[in-house]
Amino acid sequence: MALIHPRSLERWQEWRNSRRRAIGIHRAVPPPLRRATRSPGSAASSGYVLHTRDGDDSAPVLLGVDTTADTTRGGLLVALSYLHGSAAVLAPAGLELPELSGPGWDHQHLADPRRALDELDVSSALTLGWHREVGRLVHEWALSADVPSAVVQHDVLSPFAPPLPPHTTFLAWSGADGDFQRAGRDDVEVRVVGSQRLWQAGHEDSGSSEAVQVRPVFLGQLASIELPRRYTFGAAHSYCRFTDALYQPGPEETDRLSRAAHALLRRRGVDLQVPSLPVARQERPVVAVYSADVLEAAVRGLPAWVHGPRMPTWVHEQWERYGMRPTGAEPTPAPPQDADEPARLIAQILEGTA
Repeated sequence: MALIHPRSLERWQEWRNSRRRAIGIHRAVPPPLRRATRSPGSAASSGYVLHTRDGDDSAPVLLGVDTTADTTRGGLLVALSYLHGSAAVLAPAGLELPELSGPGWDHQHLADPRRALDELDVSSALTLGWHREVGRLVHEWALSADVPSAVVQHDVLSPFAPPLPPHTTFLAWSGADGDFQRAGRDDVEVRVVGSQRLWQAGHEDSGSSEAVQVRPVFLGQLASIELPRRYTFGAAHSYCRFTDALYQPGPEETDRLSRAAHALLRRRGVDLQVPSLPVARQERPVVAVYSADVLEAAVRGLPAWVHGPRMPTWVHEQWERYGMRPTGAEPTPAPPQDADEPARLIAQILEGTA
């Protein structure tokens, strides 16, 4: 199954909004996205900060940042340490980015950053996509200014991933991911850089493989908009009841329906792992319906599987694309990692040296 909306961002946003309303997880929408949906005149929706840092004499590289999530740091901000030239980061006002608070960074508050970007003489731009406020602003500006732009992959891909902006480069984890994301497009280039998240996991000494406990943990995905809850809850319930696994609520499982599901699991004898632990701190086998967490766990030496009875065909296709193994089979193998760090490759691509 290919992307449901390979070109139209507006149609993808309509689908996303309908799914969030249908499953009642409006509280799980990240703050920057809620901010973008308010009226243009509201105080919270006006204002950006342009963070700039001088480098060598080359034109600056522009990064568009919408959130403080780990994906932002692992996909975007980590490349800053490898940029030799000047750098600029556009973000919503009020977004705390400690990486940009050190010496050498200047900060300019702007109501409309387009004029400031015109004056910067930017050489290239990078975002996590144009499905959020700053990302869309950056890509629309780059297209009008004839500035090369790129989108870096930050998660496993499903048919419900947002479409890429026009005339951009996709920095993919693998060739298979690149082919999947650009299917049906003739205006997108693909460069394979690998996953910074998985590369870092493979270069950290977590010690997880030395102290793996027997009882597994099922990583919850009730707030997923890609799958109805009957699939995600059913998979968690069946696995935890059958294996006595712990259930770890997902980070966005704070809405009323999710809390009710947690209560039902408890009544049926399932223990919850609260507070939730990141993969780097897990000491148990890891199971999920589908998640990059499964790949990270495998890289860290933890037994990891996927589980989902009667899942749609696209879920099985995704398992196959990433080499995720279903429960009952051998654990998911760690994805191969190149010797070079993805962040370094990304910086080289942005500066035109790779």
